[in-house]
Amino acid sequence: MSQFDLASFLEFARTIGTDVQEVEVKEGVGGLPKSTVETISAFANGSGGTIVCGISEREGFVPAKGFSAKAVADALGQRCSDAMEPPVRPDITFEPYDGATLVVAQIPETLPYLKPCYVKARGPYDGSFIRASDGDRRLSRYEVDRIMEERRQPRYDEELLPDASLADLSDPLVRGLLEKERASSPFVFGSLSDDEALLSLKVVRHDKDGELRPTLAGIMALGKHPQHFFPRCSVSFAVVPGISKEQIAADGLRFYDSKTIIGPIPVMVSETMQALRSNTRTASYVQGAGRHEIPDYPEVAVREAVANALMHRDYSPEGRGSQVQVTLYEDRLEVSNPGGLYGSVTIDRLGELDMSSCRNQLLSRLLESTPFAPGYPERGYVVENKGTGYFQIVGSLRAAGMAPPEPQDNLSSFYLTIRGRADSARQTLESDMSQPDRLTETDAAVLEALQDGSNWHARELADELGISGVTASRSLRRLVEAKKVDRLPRDGTGIAYRLRDDNA
Repeated sequence: MSQFDLASFLEFARTIGTDVQEVEVKEGVGGLPKSTVETISAFANGSGGTIVCGISEREGFVPAKGFSAKAVADALGQRCSDAMEPPVRPDITFEPYDGATLVVAQIPETLPYLKPCYVKARGPYDGSFIRASDGDRRLSRYEVDRIMEERRQPRYDEELLPDASLADLSDPLVRGLLEKERASSPFVFGSLSDDEALLSLKVVRHDKDGELRPTLAGIMALGKHPQHFFPRCSVSFAVVPGISKEQIAADGLRFYDSKTIIGPIPVMVSETMQALRSNTRTASYVQGAGRHEIPDYPEVAVREAVANALMHRDYSPEGRGSQVQVTLYEDRLEVSNPGGLYGSVTIDRLGELDMSSCRNQLLSRLLESTPFAPGYPERGYVVENKGTGYFQIVGSLRAAGMAPPEPQDNLSSFYLTIRGRADSARQTLESDMSQPDRLTETDAAVLEALQDGSNWHARELADELGISGVTASRSLRRLVEAKKVDRLPRDGTGIAYRLRDDNA
């Protein structure tokens, strides 16, 4: 097999006692399980995956007795073709293993403009699934709606606000926008009045009575107080003691700092930067005749991350109830926004100069010419909007000698993690994991959990620490190699681990 190593996977599955997010095991004795259609949908709506039929998970991931490979392969092909909408075209092969013949199906990802892939008999809202850990989860109505947006260009940012007026727009921001547009495109905007230019840019539109009313994009980019109309279209900024919000709940701690940042997007970006400066350090050193300052987080990277989150977030009626969140932990900064990546942009292609898809086309266009508000240190315009925002984040971190950003995408949200300078240096030192004495932050958390002297399974540790089963298993293998943890003989519930007596 070229893309999937069956023997290695089954060995790994026996070690952790479960299958994984990318691979689902089905026993298939007596026929293909009815739940297989849910797994097909889940893989097709994600990044694809592999279904292995003929293995008994209950017996410890060994070939199932009485499995009929030919019958199951035929049934699997039929379900993919006839039971799914759109049809799925898997690569189904017969694979020999330990004296038995298994069925392995590679399920491809459905093209974005054809998603969601759902169980035809149940319809899109009841029959669409996504992979979560080692199981299949039904998509929410919100998630299905966001997926279907891939089939057309969303226009929520063009929505007219019937209760708003020109008086709700900020004069300095409007003036800066029009100056930029008239200087950049004098043929188009040079002879237009202010109102005509704002109409042409769709900052405002005529209502049914002919009155000029701001659009959603106009009020978010240029409004005096956009949250009067959209109370949750703001930024939630928090400084967390420790490395997780769960630690606060467990220890009864409070945030070091927490605030809701409001205003138009240029103000929210600037005030988020002010909050970050107030809660991080800046080191200084002298080289030659000059003094150099090195912040914990490069400002270009953070500013672009926050601006991108506000520009690309979901402004649908369902999404307006969620904030952009900026959370500063002891070791990292996380920026998240409602709404996952849009269009042809994927995690793998983020940062490519020729790759840009825009959920909010009008808002992005306006922010390209919207100046930062007077009275703040930021200068210039809020975004470049040429597909370079993420590229600038990567470049600024690289120039600072820091770890690259860590994106995470799902159907309802997008997260970007920027490691702090100290943690980036630690990650560099720990990159060579062939040396068992170099342990990661996850390893330290696993060791702490094992301090109670109990036996733990990989899945239990994953749930306890909020990490994936694969991450927990890899950490346990490192700790076993480092002679800090003992691997216990398999029992009825799988392989367990315990802290070695000399490390207690």
